[in-house]
Amino acid sequence: MKKLSCMILIVTLAFSLLNFHPTEKVLASQEVLINETFDDVTNGSLPENWVLIEGNGHVQDGKLVLLSPATSAPARVIAPIDGEIGNYKIEADITFESAVEDTRWASVMYRIQDPNNYYQFAIRRGASALNGIEFAKRVSNSWAVSQTNFFHQNFSFKQSYKLTIIVKDNRVQQFINGELVIDSASATEWTSGDVGFQASGTNVHFDNFKVTTYDEEMPPIENSGAFLPMEAETNIVNAPTIISKNEEIDLEDFSASVLLPVVNKSGQLYANEIPLIEQLQLMKNNKIPVLQIEQEGIEDLVIDALQETQTTDVQVVSSKPAITAALKELNPKIRAGLIYSKPSLNKNDLRNLTFEVHSNKSKVVLIPEKLLSKEIVHYLHNRMVAVWGIGGDSLKSSHALIHMGVDGIVTDYPEHSVDALGQYPENTIVQRPMVAAHRGVPSLAPENTMAGYRLSYELEADMIETDLQVSKDGHIIVMHDATVNRTTNGTGLVSDLTLEELKQLDAGIKFGEEFAGELVPTLREFLREFKGKDVVLLVELKAQGIEERVLQEIKEENMMDQVVIQNFDLPSMIKFNTLQPELPTGYLYSAGVPNTVEERLNNAKKMLDYGATHNVTLNASYGSVYEEFITYMRQRGMLSLHWTFRDEDPFADKLREGLIGPITDYMQWLTHSPIHIETPIKKVNLKTGKSRTIQAKAFLSYRTGETENIETELYTIDNNNIVSIDGNTIQALSPGTTQVFVKHTFTMLGVEWNLVSEPIEVNVSD
Repeated sequence: MKKLSCMILIVTLAFSLLNFHPTEKVLASQEVLINETFDDVTNGSLPENWVLIEGNGHVQDGKLVLLSPATSAPARVIAPIDGEIGNYKIEADITFESAVEDTRWASVMYRIQDPNNYYQFAIRRGASALNGIEFAKRVSNSWAVSQTNFFHQNFSFKQSYKLTIIVKDNRVQQFINGELVIDSASATEWTSGDVGFQASGTNVHFDNFKVTTYDEEMPPIENSGAFLPMEAETNIVNAPTIISKNEEIDLEDFSASVLLPVVNKSGQLYANEIPLIEQLQLMKNNKIPVLQIEQEGIEDLVIDALQETQTTDVQVVSSKPAITAALKELNPKIRAGLIYSKPSLNKNDLRNLTFEVHSNKSKVVLIPEKLLSKEIVHYLHNRMVAVWGIGGDSLKSSHALIHMGVDGIVTDYPEHSVDALGQYPENTIVQRPMVAAHRGVPSLAPENTMAGYRLSYELEADMIETDLQVSKDGHIIVMHDATVNRTTNGTGLVSDLTLEELKQLDAGIKFGEEFAGELVPTLREFLREFKGKDVVLLVELKAQGIEERVLQEIKEENMMDQVVIQNFDLPSMIKFNTLQPELPTGYLYSAGVPNTVEERLNNAKKMLDYGATHNVTLNASYGSVYEEFITYMRQRGMLSLHWTFRDEDPFADKLREGLIGPITDYMQWLTHSPIHIETPIKKVNLKTGKSRTIQAKAFLSYRTGETENIETELYTIDNNNIVSIDGNTIQALSPGTTQVFVKHTFTMLGVEWNLVSEPIEVNVSD
């Protein structure tokens, strides 16, 4: 086993190779090629030997100014590099003075061969877009974009940002204000060349330009990309991830993450008495670091350690929300989690906990096992909070947490959780996934009507999805389309009709005569129908600019704890988070699936960073997600909802891959599937030669606790001939202790699934 104690020497020796920082001082062996502040350059000119390739570029008041009024009129300046040099570090300050639109950009060019062949670090004014930052290549007058990413905010006008580029051989790293934003090994076309600047549809200033030769080793690209940690083998669908609390890091213990308690000792951070930097280096691309920070005032030191080790995949948890809030202010891509530290968890505590998690830009909460139940986990899941249970100190405890439906097990004894996860048959679900009924049940009733919504509730929907438009006279009404044409007997834009006119329409007649007379609901009517009922309303904003009015009605109806908001328009969700951070928000989107495993993982990381930055869940179409994406999110505590399932085969496929939040038009496909099973006894004592028959019941509803008798069979794992099993009967054979499970096999979505109980402890004596 690769224990920490035997790895320290290796880490120490490798430290100088793996640990470098883009802002470190120039070593004596490095040569300064260009060091230009533009202070001594005459206004209207360029530094000596610099060349204006096209457009308007000149020095003005100690800045290099590039003026590009449109993409068709770019401005480009080249600064020559003497000799065949291509391994260098480039530093420059950039300031956007104006932009035609947010998609317009400026760049630092490097390894320039000629005006039509070079690499560039491009930054859009709207740098927070998913493609706001690029590592691109210009080849024979055509663009090839190798990698894109985003910055946590748009570049503000008249504010300076520091750009750094390190390029050595085929490796490229690009930084903004010390934050690594591009990491690639695709600089294979050219090995040397000049440097320069470009503007496209922007007015930008550059300053403090420095180019230095770079000869140090760069981190291997294998340690730079997204990864999936090694996990325990299991047949459970959407099994919990394991977060180890072991003081001694074991790289082969099948935990995906390691919880590191971070403390400050005389200005240096330690975790388990070892420098945090060394711990982070050891875990690189093996484990996900989860930093527990309870000491206030060390946030800057934490950020420095993450930047120094180039750790970009990290979770920070604390029982003090102000600490995680401060860290996310410094680096919004950090994923935050709240440790619940109160001695009890009642209904009011649970409601407030949900608000606290979301308002502190977290998506996961850590709760001791003794406070958890299936119902609590279900409540939090429906409000888009992932749950990591603290416990798992025995095999029994691990099974208990698994059956509560937790998303992660935080434990000092990961081996128990590994053993527990391996004891279930193929296609096991410990409880039914949370399901959102899309516009009610449009396969059985007219969409977005009260009849459809009531039916979806009767069919045991965990969430009910709806869409909001605004009437001519400012009322928020329920309708998907911008017009009433498709779903009612009327015509015209919703925004051209008053509420009175909308209420004259029949929203059911087109679906069927039995629904004639169904009215177009208002948001307020929708809220009132389900107020206080055990269901969450998934509200999608369709009309623009209605955030304040929607929030006002939710508050007036006292429904803050029963609503989740989503939108295809990310700025709308950012605005909602600003108005009311306690409410969970989701970003709806659809995208293609990348081709290679590496590309799929990198896309998953970028999207998770995007969700963490903007405090939204990633509510992608189900065709946009894939097994690596689902696993990546599960390991890192991000719940999401995925739309819209209208066919059983892909629905079943995605559930097998671990998808937890399906949105469907066919709620009835899951209604009669049991949510979990329980046995009346947890422990059986038998004498050799005696037997015991076990019966179990299936729970059909979280709301009512309704149960039914079901057909089951028993099974056991490695019982060393202590018992034999015949159907539902245990026969005691020889003294000892073993575990017996109750299994119920049922069909859902045309596929057989196994629902398994917690194990029954069987003690056999003479």
